[in-house]
Amino acid sequence: MRIGIIGPGKLKKKEEIKKVAEILSKLDVEIVMTPDKKSTSEFFAKEYLEFGGQKVFIVVPLEDKEFGYSWVNLELGENINCISWRNQPERLNEECDVLISLGYSVGGLIEIGYSKWFKKKPVYILEEFVDSKLPEELEESLDLIYLKIDDLEDRLKDEK
Repeated sequence: MRIGIIGPGKLKKKEEIKKVAEILSKLDVEIVMTPDKKSTSEFFAKEYLEFGGQKVFIVVPLEDKEFGYSWVNLELGENINCISWRNQPERLNEECDVLISLGYSVGGLIEIGYSKWFKKKPVYILEEFVDSKLPEELEESLDLIYLKIDDLEDRLKDEK
């Protein structure tokens, strides 16, 4: 199973992120993400690999001439070229079976929205990282599941 990790650029709640990384490293899963340098995703990937996690795939537009990608850490895993930033949310969703949110961000909300159309999947929003739920209207179109970190492992085992 491939798990997409999404979250804010600003790194907060390191201990909680470490806990999620340790849980996922013990499962038979691979990680898909776009880790900006010094971001939540980058920190998660480093911890996941340090705990012995399997593999990380980096979705990045290696051919993008408009914005570039110099702020993305390409060293954490195998790169998947999505051509341009406009394709990134789609490709991330195509590459994973489940999304896990380590907090809200504008980019993360786009990736959650795309989960409706590209390989529809559950989106686990970890309660320790958010202050509130998303609007109820979104729950009609998306498979949003709010849960605590301590319930994540059992829930993912049920997904397999």
